Amino acid sequence: MSLLLICFFWNLISCKKELLGYDQVINPVWEYNYNVGLTRVIEPVISEGFVIYASASEKRNDLSANQKLIAMYKDNGKVEWEWEDHFESSYQNFGPNSLKPVYDGRIAVTIGGRNFCVDLENGKTLWKNRNSNSSSSSDLNMLDHLLYRIDISLDEHVERIMEGSFLSGNWKPIYEVNGGDSIRQGLEIPAFYFEPDGDTMMVLTNTIRKNSVNKIIPRLISYNKTQDSTYYDIQLDDDPDVYSAVDWFPEIYGDRIYLSVDDHMVCCDLYTGEIIWRSYMQANNLASNFLIIDGSIYIHVEGDGILWCFDAEDGSMIWRKQSKGNPSFLNYYEGKLIYVAGGKLWITDANDGATLATITAPSAYKNPDAFFSPNCTVDPETGNIYVTSWTTAYCYPPYEKE
Repeated sequence: MSLLLICFFWNLISCKKELLGYDQVINPVWEYNYNVGLTRVIEPVISEGFVIYASASEKRNDLSANQKLIAMYKDNGKVEWEWEDHFESSYQNFGPNSLKPVYDGRIAVTIGGRNFCVDLENGKTLWKNRNSNSSSSSDLNMLDHLLYRIDISLDEHVERIMEGSFLSGNWKPIYEVNGGDSIRQGLEIPAFYFEPDGDTMMVLTNTIRKNSVNKIIPRLISYNKTQDSTYYDIQLDDDPDVYSAVDWFPEIYGDRIYLSVDDHMVCCDLYTGEIIWRSYMQANNLASNFLIIDGSIYIHVEGDGILWCFDAEDGSMIWRKQSKGNPSFLNYYEGKLIYVAGGKLWITDANDGATLATITAPSAYKNPDAFFSPNCTVDPETGNIYVTSWTTAYCYPPYEKE
């Protein structure tokens, strides 16, 4: 009997390898079907031995179902808990590319003006609140145990940076601007650095739309949070037009600030705001982040989909490669860039941009609409790749060159 069981399982494994989608350069370590049909998802979050995905809580034909968080053990995909403690019963969806900070065994998430903190061990809500005087809220970022988000008040045409405690969920405004005359203007989440005397500095951007001249004017601001004073406030585009928005919050690397502004990568002096160089990218960086690794900048733009590598020192192009549109966040692991674009998982050599592998979601062989969604996270400890199609969560092993 035991011999028959061994033969049965051996045949089962062999058959799966012969199935379409399971005979590629790398194949899933595990997978998990959400069983709700096509569903919106998020960038997987890795922490405390878990990987956190999201899916619709149930299948609804009108796409009104709330999303739930799903915590799985990252090594085997076993579900530990699910969370869906929303204020409303419909249309509560997490931003697919939004930041979801983790601190001291808890994760913070936001949906519009609703904020939540969830215990990573058991999926219980630690606190939740909603913004009574605001119409919208953006991504979360964090510094130590403090959270930062943007509130937008449409009635007042005011935007505020809000600071909150990861432990209590109490919020207070720390910076405010008049947002102009259109929702297209916007503050971005700040980046932080510290002066030698201990002052906390915020670097942020404010993009203001002027309907009277049909232009969007991006500004770079350095603000001393400790002293409550503006250090500098400069215009980032000498000839702005309707597309001149800042598409990702500023990144500080050494004594410089890096930003994607319209179809350019821009480098500024951290202490003066002076523009050091601008490099043309052909399209905007609308959906992805950008990475700065060992003096190189990696950024994936939209449109036809191009992955660029620039020298962080002078902005010169090191290489560029044709990719696909609608990208996920970029991930870097042992000299490789890993991301999803055009519905496929890409593994690219970070040194020269050579394509090492493109992987098709196994679910797409059953349903052509179930390709990889633009969401991808790489575990920095193991190199395992966590991705999700529109129906299924996957864990892939690291790619190894032959």
